[in-house]
Amino acid sequence: MRYFGIEEANRLIPLLNGTFERVRPWVAEAQRLASELDALQGQRGAHSELLREQHAGLIQQIRQELMPLQEMGIEVKAADGLVDFRAQLAGRTVYLCWRYGEASVSHWHELEAGFAGRRPIEDPEAFEPTYLS
Repeated sequence: MRYFGIEEANRLIPLLNGTFERVRPWVAEAQRLASELDALQGQRGAHSELLREQHAGLIQQIRQELMPLQEMGIEVKAADGLVDFRAQLAGRTVYLCWRYGEASVSHWHELEAGFAGRRPIEDPEAFEPTYLS
């Protein structure tokens, strides 16, 4: 298992920004199509089938774009730009947390706490990168 340090996570921000700049419009369009499909309430017809195909295609496109991040050990929590990096802090596993638009990784949270439990990083050296098998 891979554990990130602050410096390593921060070096990935340009990659994350580029990825989410591409993906965010697709996410917005997929959400719009999902709302339109919900409004049709299961109706059948050429229009609803076209919407379903467009939605499925966008979802696949988003997944393909985000897959390289996941293969690097980055956990994508929201396709519009929320990621966590597993890290070690005082012998326990936590997440370094980054959201699209942030200049650096400046917060962390416990595994179960989620975004709402984010805390500012006070000592960047406390999070050392590690690789475990």
